[in-house]
Amino acid sequence: MISRYTGKYYDHFSKHSSTTPPIFSKDKSYMMRFCTRLPSYRFDNSNLTIVYFKDGSGEFLTGNRGLKIEADKFMVVNPGQGWEYVNHKAEYIDVLSMVLTNSFKEQFDFYTNAAPQDRLDNPFGRVAENMYFIEQALRADNYRSGKLLKTIHKLSNSPEYLNTCPDEISIEMLNTVYMDQRKGYDIAARFGVKKYSTRMETLKRLLIANDYINDNLTHSISLEEISRVSALSRFHLYSSFKKVYGQTPHQYINRLKMAKARNYIMTGEYSINEIADLFGYNDASVFGKIFKKIYGRSPSNYFDGYLN
Repeated sequence: MISRYTGKYYDHFSKHSSTTPPIFSKDKSYMMRFCTRLPSYRFDNSNLTIVYFKDGSGEFLTGNRGLKIEADKFMVVNPGQGWEYVNHKAEYIDVLSMVLTNSFKEQFDFYTNAAPQDRLDNPFGRVAENMYFIEQALRADNYRSGKLLKTIHKLSNSPEYLNTCPDEISIEMLNTVYMDQRKGYDIAARFGVKKYSTRMETLKRLLIANDYINDNLTHSISLEEISRVSALSRFHLYSSFKKVYGQTPHQYINRLKMAKARNYIMTGEYSINEIADLFGYNDASVFGKIFKKIYGRSPSNYFDGYLN
């Protein structure tokens, strides 16, 4: 793993680079890029932390929970009792992380919730109740905030990064994370469960199920597999999934597979049998029927129509 950040810890706020991990202060914001074998790191009484792993893996210990993270995933850790990162494999990790002060977040919360007049009358106001973010390692490509983190990570590898404003990047990042999380809260409200903690736990497990599905589209995926990975019974998974996504897990999987298969079809480089096999369909005729049901044409006719 060769990078301009190999063996270094670079903070975009201070424009400072070091060969040793920084000691985070609650009164400062950080935007760190590093590519090292960081064995572990502890931040007591932490601020809001947003972290994206381009490469590598590990585990975040927060409260009494262990949150595993791996390559191309990101996570938001709430301010509170602190967290500890452990690199169990002692491997190189390529990471972009943001640590934002409580003051920064409280002002953002005020701006997000205040009426337009209040924003003018009290421009530096803060709110007592802060939004609680969903603590879960998520696949970056499946969320707007994850995609933005990937974009910032890519930008950080170019000279242009030095000329960008870390405050502006942080505001855009926090706004995008907020929108993703707000959407999650709205989804959780559909479960029809009164207890808040139960709604949020169900949502977290559905997010795990969704990531598992997206990671395994080239395989045959059973309801039993998703049930096991998400720790939801098949009945609970089926019911909750349908409420959230408006489709059964099986329908959702087929639509995702067909959308990706369509891209392969349009290249004209693969036979229908090859594409069917690639997405876990042993029978090309079954693949063809599902494709036609979704797109109104057989795979071969779809390609002919695309050419014409």
